[in-house]
Amino acid sequence: MKLLIQILFIIAIGTRAMEAQVKEEQWDSYIAFYENGAPGSTTLRMDLIGETPFDHLPYVLVTGIKYETSRDDGFPENETFPILHKIGDELIELISKETESVLVGSFMYNKERLEYFYIKEDSGLKEKLEEFYTNNYSDYTFYVNIKEDKEWSYYREFLYPNEETLNYMADQSVLRNLQEAGDPLTKARRIDHWLYFSSESDMNKCKEELKKQNYSIQFSGTNKETSLPFELQIWRIDKIDIDSVNPITSELRKTAKKFNGEYDGWETSIEKE
Repeated sequence: MKLLIQILFIIAIGTRAMEAQVKEEQWDSYIAFYENGAPGSTTLRMDLIGETPFDHLPYVLVTGIKYETSRDDGFPENETFPILHKIGDELIELISKETESVLVGSFMYNKERLEYFYIKEDSGLKEKLEEFYTNNYSDYTFYVNIKEDKEWSYYREFLYPNEETLNYMADQSVLRNLQEAGDPLTKARRIDHWLYFSSESDMNKCKEELKKQNYSIQFSGTNKETSLPFELQIWRIDKIDIDSVNPITSELRKTAKKFNGEYDGWETSIEKE
């Protein structure tokens, strides 16, 4: 089980087409430190979390190779990436011919990349994968493991990010949109935040605490369109880089929970040079 110590960065990647898949896939990646201090990179489908587990895919298949690298972090060097991507594509093709399956993610850590599939049945798949690696990638040490995972715990508990990581990803998504609009993220500016509460009393208590943290109150009142009907909009001049913004939003989430409320995100202006 992983221990998330610090999230380094998020890399959004495009949607990936898979055979027999009818909905658009939403893929994302994050890098985190693990128990021994080494970083690991997780890439996964984000759109499945509300639908899983799938009863008709009760087995998890974990397979991949070990690679050589001179990097201290254990991640592959540039010339290795095409090989890893080629193996990934070939695995999708091979496995889809043998059984119903869905690729849910991959994990790179300590000179190894593993692909995670959920499959309908084994039906000799392990032997076919071993033959695939032996015939095509004999210079690499490979790994193949198939086990029952009816609850999809590998996807839901290992690959899928925890709340802290999801919050970081949300902040990074806003910053990515700003950068795509031409904002270099160098200028401090007004950042607006929204918090919601079930009672006016809780909202007012939170408001007073946030005033002590030099937040200005833009709006404090009712919003009947939300499940928590009392809305608090605040703002403050802050730096906009991820190392500045993420601690701010993390603290606002804690403050909102302290007063039985919820933090609902932030926005800011686009500032071009």
